[in-house]
Amino acid sequence: MTDINQINLRLIDTTVLLIFLSLMRHRKATEVAREMGLTQPAVSHALKRLRMLYGDPLFLRRAHGLEPTSLAQELEPKIRRIVRLLSETLDDPEEFDPVSTATDLRIGAFDYELTSVIPKLVAEMRNLSPNIDVHAYPLVYSEALDALVQGRIDLAIGYFDIPPRNEASFVVEDLYCDHYVLAGRRDHPLLSANPTLEDMAQADHLLVSPHGLIRNRVDETLRMQGYKRNIRTVVPSLFSALSIIENSDLVVTLPKRVAQSNGQRFEIIHKPLPIEVGDFQLQAVRHARDANSPLHFWLLENLRRIASL
Repeated sequence: MTDINQINLRLIDTTVLLIFLSLMRHRKATEVAREMGLTQPAVSHALKRLRMLYGDPLFLRRAHGLEPTSLAQELEPKIRRIVRLLSETLDDPEEFDPVSTATDLRIGAFDYELTSVIPKLVAEMRNLSPNIDVHAYPLVYSEALDALVQGRIDLAIGYFDIPPRNEASFVVEDLYCDHYVLAGRRDHPLLSANPTLEDMAQADHLLVSPHGLIRNRVDETLRMQGYKRNIRTVVPSLFSALSIIENSDLVVTLPKRVAQSNGQRFEIIHKPLPIEVGDFQLQAVRHARDANSPLHFWLLENLRRIASL
């Protein structure tokens, strides 16, 4: 038997393997051709390729038909396993079972999602899928998208503006719509009534940003009206921001859901912004390679349900 190298492997295709197994069953080329809907010359050509590949006649002509050689007898169970494995790749994937599945789910998110969405998801996982562990990472914007491309996380949650040239690399799902509000300590004089543009411009603001002072859509909208925020403090995380504003005269612009869910814990209140800056979508983003993953489908179903609560 010759060594099977990469060049020889190119001589093998599924049809050749199926013809071999059919020859082992029927021992006659005419029967194989009839069963597989092929011509007899096609069967003979496939047999010739197999003989060249293995350096063995494989089937000897006898009066009653074709007699397998000892090598053909040795190859049959191996080729049958190969064909069965190929067939299994075409079967419908097994239904995902969250109870029995054991794996890690790696999620990148900003502070807002880490404090509002992730805790609910973790609580759900402990009940629905005790063997699936959640690992959350403070990744935002391009950091989260890069981590998806590199396979370091399974899902990113946040507000994304994916460039058109990269859209094909990701699958984006909208979870819920939100808008910004102005928040501060419970007895803040600015929030005793709905603040005006002048009130907002004169107030001292805190900005939550992991990358330092960055102007966003709120600042751009104010600028178009001839105003700007007086940003006095910048912190990288939400919890530090909430701790600061509940004990100071600073105010902060937050998504409404975040302000609502943390109102009692941090003794803060919120009011509508005195200017329309538009709604935004909280999104769940996964890499295109996971587009058909049963695990990711199940995760997104739960995220959508949690987000609707």
